[in-house]
Amino acid sequence: MVTFLFFLPGSISAQEDLTDYLGSLERKYSGLRDYRVDVNVHFDLEGFKVPDMQAKLYFKTPDKIKIESKRVFFLPKEGGYFNPFMFNKEEFEIKLLERLTYDGRNAVKLRLTPKKMKGDPRNFVLSIDTEQNLIREMNISSSEGREVKAMIEYGKFNEFELPTRIEIQLDIPFNESREIKDLGQSASKTKRVTGKVEIGYSNYKVNSGLRDEIFSGTELPKTK
Repeated sequence: MVTFLFFLPGSISAQEDLTDYLGSLERKYSGLRDYRVDVNVHFDLEGFKVPDMQAKLYFKTPDKIKIESKRVFFLPKEGGYFNPFMFNKEEFEIKLLERLTYDGRNAVKLRLTPKKMKGDPRNFVLSIDTEQNLIREMNISSSEGREVKAMIEYGKFNEFELPTRIEIQLDIPFNESREIKDLGQSASKTKRVTGKVEIGYSNYKVNSGLRDEIFSGTELPKTK
């Protein structure tokens, strides 16, 4: 449950360094080197009938990812997997939008704008639990009309808090994604893909020493 606390712009301390919020996230996961996890995806998309999908996901810092699946597998590139290092504090202009409480704990909502605008730049709004240093909600928007909202639930694995469930709300252009087209909807029938994607994560193996060769040719684009 989210409770909003309203304030005047002048009430924000001029001495506050907003990069500290992102720095705290990086420090919390500084010992995380890699993980592998089983992924189950359930779709509730308007105009699509898509069966649940299963896969194994491999991640290695700072931004390598690989997905193994027996058939076509769609995972939203924003919010669909967990990378605590994707928000480098040096790469974003940061604005405090509001202070709030999240599940009874102090939190902030920040707007992150990339300092270097390349391609179709994405803007991020993060709701961060500042007591546990966790991203609880993430909103992503782009100039090309992509709107994604992710809400994240966590569990404890080894000494790290990692997602057990991410719910993603999509409103994106149909023609921008080959993976969306592979789901079988005709481009002539819809211009946008809207709806919800629920992603469950289980059977984590953390810091098992994944080799770089596993990720050959599978590195995802960075957030710039």
